[in-house]
Amino acid sequence: MKKLVNLFASIVCLQLTGCATNPDIGSLNSTQRATLATLQVYNGAPPNNNYKIISAVKGLSCHRDRYKPIQMLSNEEALQGVKMRAAKLGADAVINTFCQHNSGTDWVNNCWASVVCAGDAVKFIGGDK
Repeated sequence: MKKLVNLFASIVCLQLTGCATNPDIGSLNSTQRATLATLQVYNGAPPNNNYKIISAVKGLSCHRDRYKPIQMLSNEEALQGVKMRAAKLGADAVINTFCQHNSGTDWVNNCWASVVCAGDAVKFIGGDK
């Protein structure tokens, strides 16, 4: 019986992590929201090459309801998730940012269609931002 309960709990955890989404704006503190307002996103490297990569960050725009017309998926929504995750890490910018449109089912994120953007959250070292 205990093994069955553990198996069920594992399945529930996997299902919940499969429903990835962008962070809730309410989960950011005042400093993080201020950072979010000024955080720069670069497709490649920033003009100032003095930086340290903190972590990879990802954002998502997702259509989850198969039975409703496809909602507007956007790079902007996915990039907002990238910026929010970077702000939570105290980053100064996000570099090497790219977005991928998935028109088929995205099982990893539990979406019928999605846009996923990813980049590297960085902290500038010395000098200007």
